[in-house]
Formats: sequence, C-alpha cells, structure tokens
Amino acid sequence: MLRFLRRNARSWVMYIILGVIIFVFVLYFGSNRGRDSANAIAIIDGKTISEAEFRNEHEKLLDIVRMRYGTNLSPEMLKKLDLKQRAYNSLINRHIIIAKAADLKVQVSDEELRNMIITMPALQTDGVFDERKYEQMLRYNRSSAEDFEALQKIDLMANKIESIVREGIKVSDREIYDIYVLQNQKINVNFVQISGKNVKKQITPTPAELESYLSNNSNLFRRPEQVKIKYLFFPSDVFSPGSISDSDVRDYYNRSKDKYRNKEGKQLSLADVKNAIIKEFKKTRGMQNAYKEAKKAHDVIYQEDNFDAYSNKNNLKVYNVEFFPLNKPPKEFTSMRDLAAVLLDLQKNEISKILVAENGYYLLKVLDKKPAYLPKFKDIENEVKNHFIENEMNMLAGREAQTILDRVKSGESFDKIAREKGLKINETGFFMPGNTIPKLGFNQDVAEALYQLSVQKPYAERPLFINNSYVVLKLKDLSKLDMKDFESKKDSYKKVFASIKREEAMQTWLEGNKMAMIKEKRINIKKEAKDL
Repeated sequence: MLRFLRRNARSWVMYIILGVIIFVFVLYFGSNRGRDSANAIAIIDGKTISEAEFRNEHEKLLDIVRMRYGTNLSPEMLKKLDLKQRAYNSLINRHIIIAKAADLKVQVSDEELRNMIITMPALQTDGVFDERKYEQMLRYNRSSAEDFEALQKIDLMANKIESIVREGIKVSDREIYDIYVLQNQKINVNFVQISGKNVKKQITPTPAELESYLSNNSNLFRRPEQVKIKYLFFPSDVFSPGSISDSDVRDYYNRSKDKYRNKEGKQLSLADVKNAIIKEFKKTRGMQNAYKEAKKAHDVIYQEDNFDAYSNKNNLKVYNVEFFPLNKPPKEFTSMRDLAAVLLDLQKNEISKILVAENGYYLLKVLDKKPAYLPKFKDIENEVKNHFIENEMNMLAGREAQTILDRVKSGESFDKIAREKGLKINETGFFMPGNTIPKLGFNQDVAEALYQLSVQKPYAERPLFINNSYVVLKLKDLSKLDMKDFESKKDSYKKVFASIKREEAMQTWLEGNKMAMIKEKRINIKKEAKDL
C-alpha cells in the first residue's frame, strides 16, 4: 500500500477522475456482447469476447478522451493513457464480474434497474426523468434500450460486488497523515555529482578490446531492417460530417458543462462554446467514418489482393515511401503506435491491419524489405570506440559513487569525503519530491528514492544516474507542516484515500479471480491487447 501511495501521491486526483470516467463509460456505454463470435480474444464461461467488441470499446474510449481534451490531446498523452489496454481490461473485467455475480448469486431486480435509470442525473430535467434525454443518449452512443439496460444490470452487479469487497476496508488516522505528508511536505537535499569525464584520458582501448566489445554488444551497432511500403490514408477531416445537429450539440453541452468554464471558473454558455463543441464532434465523427472506410478497404483488398485497383476505383490516393529503417519511420507515422512491430511481422506484398494515428487511419502494404545486418568492424571502428569509452566512463563513475555512498553510510563525514575527492556539495533548496530534482534534472527512478529519505535514513539507497553523472543524495531538511491545514482537510483526505483503497481492493479482487478462473479453465485468453 505504501508503495502504491508513493507512486501515485502527486496524481491521485487525475487517476480518480479518469478512473471514474472510464468506469462509467465501461458500464454505461460498453459494447454489444455476443453479436460477433469470430476472431475471439477470450472466452469466459463459454461466452465469447470478439475483436469487434474490442474495437468498439476502444473507439468509444477514444471518443470520450477526444471529447474531454479536444485539441489539447497529444500523441504522448494517448500513449500514456494506453486506451488499447484499458479497453481490453474493461471487457475482460466486465465478463469476470458477470461470472462471479452468477457464482455469488448476485441478482438485480427490475425495480432496482428502473430506479437506477430514472435517477441518473444525465437523464433528468428539473429533477424528473426525461424520456427525450434518454432517447438522445441512446442515439448518441449508438445503443438500443435493451443493450443499455443490460449494461446497467452489470453496473448494479458491480456495485453489489464492490460493496462486498470493500466491507473490510478501513482507513486509519496514520494513513491519512502519511498521505497528507506525501502531498504537502517539501524536502531540501544535498548532493554530489560524480562524472567519468575526468578519467576519460585514462581509457585507451586496444583494437582487440574494441572488437571484443563489438562482439559482446552487437545489438548496439546492428543496422535495423528496412522496409519499402505504399499506403492509403483515411483522414478524419475528409470524412467529417458537414454539419452537427443543434440537438446533439445541446445534449453534449448539458452532459459536459463542467468542462466549459473560463479562467475564473465561471460557467460558459452554450453560445460561447458551440463552435468548440462542433469542432470536437466533427473530429470524433470523422474518425468514426474514416475507420469504416478503412475497414471496408482492408476487407476488400485482403480478400481480392487488389490494392491499386481498389484505390483507383474509389479515387483513393496511393502514397509510396522508399526504404526506411524500422526504428526511424517517416514523420507522418510519428503518432502511430507499434508501427515497427507491425511492419516487422509483415512479409513482402502483405497488407497491414488498420492502423490508427492522431488524425486518421492507415492501411499499409509492404513492397520490399532489406534485412538487418551488422557492419564490419573496420567500417564502424570510431563508433565502437566512442561507445566503449562512454561505457567505461560510466562504469568508473558508478563505482566511485557507490564507494562514496558506502563510506558515508558506514559513518564517515560527507563533507570530509567530498573534500578528499575534490567534489562540491550542492543544495537543491526546498521542493516537492517527484521525478525532477532542482539543479539536477529528471530521472524516472528519483521519486521512489526521494520518498525513502528520512531523518533516520538520510542517504538514498543507491547512486542515481542523472544527466550523464552519478549522484549521491543526502536529506538535509524537511519543511514544517501546517497542522491546522491538516485538520481542516483531514475528512477530504480520508474520503480520497478510502476511494484509492477501494479501487485497489477491487482491482486485486478482479485480478485474483481472473487468475483463479484461468487456472480452473473458465477463462481462455486467445489474444492479448498488444496483439490487437
């Protein structure tokens, strides 16, 4: 639990908000199950989860994220959100809930279902259930009333199961205080930097050493496979609808009012944001329509092997790309995930699956390939030498940093050792622990190391490699906490922490039951998310 807190201490609000959005989406607007048994990704208690369901789930998650972030959504954000894995997990977890609800004899009555739907805030007008809003919601999400109500039953089942899971969850005062400390206490750190640049002149490798280094590290110098392709592009703006109805715009605005506020937090009117909503709608619908066209092209070309003929018939431009290494794709593919892996698996004259990018969909065909190869030593001797020297420099600096750390941990003075080595002790000043240290820079392992620092254990467990030097850290000071502020926020922290613990407990429950059901052969996983 403590590791979980440390890992998420700075971003729990974002995770809770995103988690709620996706959880509500999964249970309210999930895909139509059982309609397409082909291309199964999993079978749970005899019920098939198809690739079609996965694609539908993934597309709807993309729609939600695009609607929420609009033009602020970047390829980097999409990569971090990992919507493909989320969609996959959501489908598997939903079916696990259904199976375990049957095991536990958890049932939902028609009265419970009715009360849930008529009390949904999004479906009310002036506190009364609005049939028009219900129909708009179904139409917007391309769902029937039967499918929607079936998914609400799953939602109710999940709530009942979650109630069972969380019955034993308690939050202690100490846990509340710990998370407050993680969120609010700043630290001041001393550090020394040890670089290998001072020993560079001592490193004079022989040709034999360099050839041995090349042999042992051939992957560093291997030239990657190259590929020549042609492709079709289905851009979202081309397939975007010409107009969006006022009712759709109004309905979206009513469901997403909190998103539209000015800098002072004041609610913006529909008139103020209408153009922004229309722009987002057009992009989302454009992506949906572009996928349909790409899917149609893929299926026909795959069956009839008529890439050029299909393109000519449907007035689609064919783009040709000369040989490029798989690790350096053309710039138009930079927002596309797993391109290298896809091309690596394809043989000459094969077409790819439909590939999604930030602004549309691609269908690729491999024209030719050049295999990977390792250049001869004489052609890359200088490159090998530079790698060898840099590696030796880092090894020597790392050993020196570890020696210093071992000595201070054994009781020697940090100041004395620094003077002996001719190193300067620097000071960060007070800052909130995270993955970036003032005056040093970013390192993905820094946060964990900083959270472990304490008055009793002031030194980091190991040297950290930051900006081409090894760093030894020592806690100097902790900022004072405002206990009045803590008392005023204690209840809020308790609610947040309870939500975190419940979410963790639910995920543990789902994972535990998944492993048990796999062992009992009730779950048969056919494909992982990375294969889709």
